Amino acid sequence: MSYFSQSNGAACKLYLTVSSDGGVLFDPESDRLLKLNATGVEMWQALNSGQSESAVAGQVACRYGVDRQQVLDDLRHLVSRAAELGLSPSDILLTEQQPHDAGPQTAPAFPWYGHEPDASRPRPGRFTILCAVAGLALFDCIISLLSFHLLCRSVKAWPLKSRPVRDKLMLIGEVCAAVERACVWYPKKALCLQRSAVTTCILRSCGIPARMIVGVRPLPFLAHAWVEAEGSVVNDFPNVRKFYQMLTAY
Repeated sequence: MSYFSQSNGAACKLYLTVSSDGGVLFDPESDRLLKLNATGVEMWQALNSGQSESAVAGQVACRYGVDRQQVLDDLRHLVSRAAELGLSPSDILLTEQQPHDAGPQTAPAFPWYGHEPDASRPRPGRFTILCAVAGLALFDCIISLLSFHLLCRSVKAWPLKSRPVRDKLMLIGEVCAAVERACVWYPKKALCLQRSAVTTCILRSCGIPARMIVGVRPLPFLAHAWVEAEGSVVNDFPNVRKFYQMLTAY
């Protein structure tokens, strides 16, 4: 019985998001996402709290009415697999998903990549489009040659410029439209992470306090990134919050 799958990297601190189907452990330091089923989440949390393998196996066996030895064997397999990756339940800090206001939109969701054209869309300037293309190339290089963690650190460290903004909503729309246009011109397919990173950084450079959100769906496993500003999702479907649980924001 396999409780999780792996990607490359070594973990030191994980964010945990849980649903009725299982959970995902996210390690931004080493580009790692670990999937666990519901029983795997329960076992990992119990071990992390300091309980022994024997005690955890007994609790799980009693709760689900299964053979204790089988549960213990599965638990040891989980711990053994984790050890192969250099992970230990006692070494990893599990933090609950950060608070996220999933209330109603307070501002319109502007054009997202792939959305049908509309005459009412804000028209982006050429300079903003060129900045978006350059941003896609920059973050493409960072995530391809360096790491996901460095990309997120770069977005988090991007300064918010103090600039007077007459019409915030129109400016947000122009930036989102510029990034969408840049994605069409960019020679490679731009990932949601790149698009969201570029959108966040350009908005901050324009004086808009934006943040990039990273979220997941445990089962079936899906990861996604989008941008929020002025209390709203601005570069994706407004209901994206309902389909993905927020892991962290930058």
